[in-house]
Amino acid sequence: MASPNSPQTDSTAVRIGSKLGKAFEQAESRIRDLAYQLFLGRDPGEGDAVTDWLDAQLQVLTPIELEVKDQKKNVVVEAILAGFSPQEIEVEVSGASLRVFGSHTQSTSDKKEGKTSSSSETVHFFQAVSLPCEVDVAASEATLLKNGKLKITLPKKLP
Repeated sequence: MASPNSPQTDSTAVRIGSKLGKAFEQAESRIRDLAYQLFLGRDPGEGDAVTDWLDAQLQVLTPIELEVKDQKKNVVVEAILAGFSPQEIEVEVSGASLRVFGSHTQSTSDKKEGKTSSSSETVHFFQAVSLPCEVDVAASEATLLKNGKLKITLPKKLP
C-alpha cells in the first residue's frame, strides 16, 4: 500500500496523497503565465479568458486518457504512462474525485564534429475525473507496471 506517510519499498509504487505537490503548482503557474501572454497578444474583441487558459493548457500539458472501472468492491483507474517513473507521478484522491499529474524531463546529447550539444524536453500531464462513489483513500494503492500502465485501486467506502 502506498500512502502519504508510508515508505515506498516497492519500486513501482506511486504516492497517493490528498494534495498534488510543487511540480503541479509550477506547471499551473506556467499555464497561468502563458494564458496571460496569450491574452496580451490577441485583439481585444477576439477570444476570451477561458479560451486563453485552455490554449495555454494544451501547450503545457500532454493529454492522457484515464479509464475508470467500477467494480464490486473497488474503483480501478488505469492509464498508459510509458516513459514515466513512479517518482514522476502524483495521485490525489479526495472524496469522489481523482487527479493524476506527472512531470518527466528527458535529456539528450548529440556529438557532431567534436562538439557536444545537449537538450532537454519536459513533458507534463494532468487529468481529473469524477469517481462513481466515495473511496477509502488510506487503503488505496497505485502502481506503475513495467509496461508503462498506471493502475490505481481505490476501495469503495463502506456505507
